Amino acid sequence: MDNLRWWLTAAEPRMRYGVLVAVGVVVMMTISYPFWGYGGAGMAALTAMMAVVIAHVSAKLIMRP
Repeated sequence: MDNLRWWLTAAEPRMRYGVLVAVGVVVMMTISYPFWGYGGAGMAALTAMMAVVIAHVSAKLIMRP
C-alpha cells in the first residue's frame, strides 16, 4: 500500500515537480496535436487527462530518490 501512496502523491520538492509536470504536459499536448486537434473538445479533454498522467509518472520517475 505504501508504494501506491508514493505513486499518487506529488514529489518533493514540489516546485521542481510542478515544473516537470507542466513541461511534460506541454510536450505531450504538442506531440499529440494531430489526434486531438481535429477531434473536438472531448478528444482534447481526454488527451489532456492522459498527458497529465504521463507527465506525473515521468516526473516521479525522474525525481526518484
